[in-house]
Amino acid sequence: MIFFYELAVYIPYFLECFLLAYLMLHGYEKKAHYRRNLILLLIFGVLWQLPVSALIFIDTPGFEVLFGVVKFLLSLAPLYFFVALYRTRVLSLSYILILAILFQRWSSVFAGIVAGFTPLEEEFFFVRAISWLSYVLMVIPVWYFYIRRATEDSVGEQDGITILLFVLLFSLFEIVQVIAREALKSRVWELVLSISELVFFIFMLYQSVRVARRNRERAETMVSDALLKKERQQFEQLKQNMESMKAQAHDIKYILRAVKEGGADAALSAKLAGMATVYEASFNTGDAALDVILSDAEKNFRAKGIRFECLTESCSLAFMENYDLYSLLGNAFDNAAEYLSGVDGQKRYVSFTLKRRGGFALLEICNYYEGREDVCVGMKTSKPDGAMHGYGVKNMNRVTEKYGGEFSVRAEGGAFYVTALIPLPRENTK
Repeated sequence: MIFFYELAVYIPYFLECFLLAYLMLHGYEKKAHYRRNLILLLIFGVLWQLPVSALIFIDTPGFEVLFGVVKFLLSLAPLYFFVALYRTRVLSLSYILILAILFQRWSSVFAGIVAGFTPLEEEFFFVRAISWLSYVLMVIPVWYFYIRRATEDSVGEQDGITILLFVLLFSLFEIVQVIAREALKSRVWELVLSISELVFFIFMLYQSVRVARRNRERAETMVSDALLKKERQQFEQLKQNMESMKAQAHDIKYILRAVKEGGADAALSAKLAGMATVYEASFNTGDAALDVILSDAEKNFRAKGIRFECLTESCSLAFMENYDLYSLLGNAFDNAAEYLSGVDGQKRYVSFTLKRRGGFALLEICNYYEGREDVCVGMKTSKPDGAMHGYGVKNMNRVTEKYGGEFSVRAEGGAFYVTALIPLPRENTK
């Protein structure tokens, strides 16, 4: 009979941790034969509890509590076969399994506190029923307030040192709990230790979320910095190319003049004139960097069959670094061109506006848009390789904030607007 009681304890232990780990791993990339392996793992995990429960017949005088902890950990050993279902590191899986055990222990400890205040605390099935009810009531808020958000924040993707420290701290606390429960066998101390365990679990969850967000922000900053560095290199290359093209346009003009004087046909003259027009910068805003950026954008839009309209007032952006201006406008132009690539020809247009608004410079890029209107600055990328994209908007926001400005995106009336409002230096506002 004791053996069946053990099964009634360890099979639910396994199933509870299995469900929690499954929920936390659900966002990971699945391996081949996922469903078959999931069913096999579930069956194997349940059957595994038979030999674990049979360990009750081993005589362990004086070490019952410690031996119970070992059996509990053994009952969860099959969960490591989750590596056969998902593409994840063993360290990340260990971290997620620790969280699953933590949640399971949380419900068990809470159930123990509740059962301790009832006259049926020694009734096995009553205590188990309270434990299962506690687990069910815990899963709902844990899923909504933690797991659902944690998967979005990639909480499982911690660095190795953080995971090892988390596992060691959890293990040390549990060992201290076991020793204390053996030494302090009284109802009052049981309650105190149980409450301290609940507080410790909350602390561990808070730390896991805080560290995960810090690591994610650090990783995003590294990627953004790398992209900004790449954009600087691109701008320098673009500037050199534009200077070379201007020199070639100058040479073409002399060749065209010589051809005309030599009596060449009209078709050849028109072709050479067209080449000179393409090579020449078509903008003269008074800001050399802005001229280069707008000329390159116009050339790229023309090649893709996109109309480009530009309205600039006398508003110097010389106070901005060339690379920052290129990052701000280049990303906006690239995003507009990418979206318009799937739009009908009549709707393929992009407009750029630069004007002074009080003591601010207003830069606005507008293009045709027919998607969702509830967009925001932190919107996700629609590109297939999202791990390397989606930083363009963030970089535009960073550049605007660098100069004390405000950045926004909005969609309304069939158009998408990217707006940067940047304060002008005092000497530029006079």
